[in-house]
Amino acid sequence: MKSERIIDGIKWWESKRWIFNLLVGLSGVFGIVKGINVATENIFVISDILGIILSGIIANIFYSSGILVEIFDNYYFNNKLKMERFRIVFLILGCLVCCVYTYVSAYFYYNLSFQW
Repeated sequence: MKSERIIDGIKWWESKRWIFNLLVGLSGVFGIVKGINVATENIFVISDILGIILSGIIANIFYSSGILVEIFDNYYFNNKLKMERFRIVFLILGCLVCCVYTYVSAYFYYNLSFQW
């Protein structure tokens, strides 16, 4: 029974991962486009792809924390906290935070007027 709840939680989170990646990716693209449009002297170079890949990996690691919270609740607390009630809240809040962070960091990276 415990393993079924864990598997159901993993299936739920993994079925939503593509939505998370799409929204975070689009916010990064909008930030890059807006930052480049404001700062006409700065352009996108190939080495920036490494930063984009690293950012995507880190965002997905943080996304996996939702899965881990449910697994810890089911395995260690015998579902006493009933964290599955908060799945959609964690998904929306996590997605909003990652999208805002991705947009702002991409925008300011390419915006030369914000150089220190």
